[in-house]
Amino acid sequence: MTKNLFDDVIGEVPPSTVDVDAAIARGRRADRMRRIASPTLATVAAVAVLLGGVAVVVLSDDDAGGYAPAVPPGTSKAVPSSSTAPASDSPCAGMAPTAPAQPEEPAVAEDRLSDVLPRVVSGELGPGATLQKNPISMDQDGKPLGPLEAAHWFSEVKEVPDGCQGEDYYLAAASVKSANGTGSVDFVIARAGGSGGGEEIIVCDPEVIAPERTSCRTETTPNGDKVLLTRLQASDGSVTNRVDVLRADQTFVVAESSNMATSGKYPGPPDATKVPLTQAQLKRIAVDPSVTLYPH
Repeated sequence: MTKNLFDDVIGEVPPSTVDVDAAIARGRRADRMRRIASPTLATVAAVAVLLGGVAVVVLSDDDAGGYAPAVPPGTSKAVPSSSTAPASDSPCAGMAPTAPAQPEEPAVAEDRLSDVLPRVVSGELGPGATLQKNPISMDQDGKPLGPLEAAHWFSEVKEVPDGCQGEDYYLAAASVKSANGTGSVDFVIARAGGSGGGEEIIVCDPEVIAPERTSCRTETTPNGDKVLLTRLQASDGSVTNRVDVLRADQTFVVAESSNMATSGKYPGPPDATKVPLTQAQLKRIAVDPSVTLYPH
């Protein structure tokens, strides 16, 4: 998940496009897929193909017993692996995640995360604060989602005129109502590697971190999770706390909390006098054992 991922996937998500040359340049000095990333999240993990709102999955021959995209209904021949992982000579080859295949079907992961996130986040909220439906939160088909209801966004990575397009991540968002007003909290969860982000993203590089980010620091937890903590201050007064975490199990988590009711990416005066969740709280949530794509 590169530094732009979360900002681009909240709300109505346009087709993910990546400037490959720029992405490679950023990656060599500190890129991510936080392309979760750039509008993008072109993390190409083979997890599921969404066809007409239906998640079609088949068990792959991955040693870990993960899931890979299946063929459309009515066909019997499995999609060759090259259709989910671009050929090595393709400019999109580096976008495929390097993390293992997920052990769950996407629908199962959606249900689990939709239970886990509200519970873990509510445990960090202050007295009287409650999670509310975020008006801009919806799934890939445009269906409105409940507070921190997780939705899997997927499209196969492919070359397009402007570069590469594709995405594979779970998105969840909620508004947070309290005595301070209404803020927001959002999560993007993906497999690490490629456009999904990796250790090279966990850096405070001025060429990667936007000037509006007023603070930046990195940490490594005792469990080996790599953490990037940043804060964004907009000229209109909105403030966003953000934490990017490359978990030791190869799950990449982007967590943001803003004093805006929908998302800190939108301009306008703040809807709350205080950001609902601090960086420390977002970090605790992102490294919680249950906030993962590889549950035990």
